[in-house]
Amino acid sequence: MAHGVFHKVLGAINLSELDLDVREDRLLWESLYGKTVKGDLECLECREQDPGCPQWMFLRLWKGRPVAVHYSTGRRHPTAPESPRHRALKDRIAQAAESAGYSAELEARAPDGRRRTDVLVHGEQGLQLGCEIQLSWATAPAVAKRSDIARSDGISPLWTTDDTGAPLIERTPWARIDRLPLEAFSGGNPLLVRGGVKELKLKKCDSRNPLPCPDRGYGRCNQWHGTWAPTLGMQLDRLVAVAAAGEYVSLYLPAQAGRRNRASHMWVATQDRDRYLDATSDDVAAGPEPGTVDDHAPARPENRPLPRECSYQQRLDDKELRGSLPRDTGAIVPAGITLPEPRAPRSRRAPLQAPPTAGSRNAPVIPQQASAPGSASPRLTPPPPLRGTLLDARRPSRPRADRAFVAARLGCLVEQVGPCASCQDLVQRYGVGGNPLCPRCRAQVEARRAKPRDAAT
Repeated sequence: MAHGVFHKVLGAINLSELDLDVREDRLLWESLYGKTVKGDLECLECREQDPGCPQWMFLRLWKGRPVAVHYSTGRRHPTAPESPRHRALKDRIAQAAESAGYSAELEARAPDGRRRTDVLVHGEQGLQLGCEIQLSWATAPAVAKRSDIARSDGISPLWTTDDTGAPLIERTPWARIDRLPLEAFSGGNPLLVRGGVKELKLKKCDSRNPLPCPDRGYGRCNQWHGTWAPTLGMQLDRLVAVAAAGEYVSLYLPAQAGRRNRASHMWVATQDRDRYLDATSDDVAAGPEPGTVDDHAPARPENRPLPRECSYQQRLDDKELRGSLPRDTGAIVPAGITLPEPRAPRSRRAPLQAPPTAGSRNAPVIPQQASAPGSASPRLTPPPPLRGTLLDARRPSRPRADRAFVAARLGCLVEQVGPCASCQDLVQRYGVGGNPLCPRCRAQVEARRAKPRDAAT
């Protein structure tokens, strides 16, 4: 990669002086970019000093700046073996999916051979979650291509990285964790998600808000404005479970002039996605077009002197280059919605099953109260329904009275009650002592795990 190149007609060109916002420079760049063939452009250093080095070059945009790159078609590099950290994180994600009651496949290949997914999780209602671990450097076009192939196969991609400057950030549904050693992956340490998961925050634009109205630019409108803020406390194991359950979905926000400088991919709760779609007129539910790569706007020219040094051997994944421009800034993204008042979202997801009826296995058993001799049997009335709970928005098919009754029976809060990830019975799923599986399903999972060990012995 170099900032200087020799054109067979134009001579030496200093690419660092090109300003793509200037008409003359932009016309020159458009006349060369993608329109040269092998033999039109030569490396300055190779042309003068080392004829044996691959000298033909082509043009590309790197971080918004024009550069020249060697073809290097005569060299083939063997594929790097899978690192122990990569294998450990694959096993960790598969174990998290199985603990939540879902099956997981390692190195799942497509029938046509175009796709190989690190961990393929089979979720609820046929949902397939393709978990990709990318701890090494990967270009943005390669990530976009693999995500497009996964979507064409009906798979929702989830990319995991530990690099703040990874090109996959904001270009595909992603989650960033801390850069941890191998022992942290295999030892069961909590893997906090530092980026990629956000929640919708509504803030009233009144006198208590120190900032002016974002719509008008001055004063206060006394309405509610939305922003996407990073979700705190989310762990990678839980993200895999709730994404497979459909409780968290990926949301794509295209870049818009004056509102968003670049496109954004994020994981959000289903009720936040529904509330956002109800309040906006943007068509963001379809996702990006195949092959879309969110490149930055043209960067300002560096105005370097004409270089003649060849950086052919310089690796793109050098630490200085990777850490120079972090893509994961953790900034709050304006949602661009304004509401007169907060309201419950309309569910866009089909119910998992019909409400429980009398005699079914999911129907709650209400104990009968003893009555005095000679008196009539008392009428059994269900507990009063709770309003506005978070779980009601996630599972509209469950009667609210069931959650209150189960919470009273288990001695926990109503917000801690949720459906079992396997059989959908109401259990204490959240909070201290919670588990996504009911005792019966946990016993079945443990029995399946113990069966291969028993057979081996």
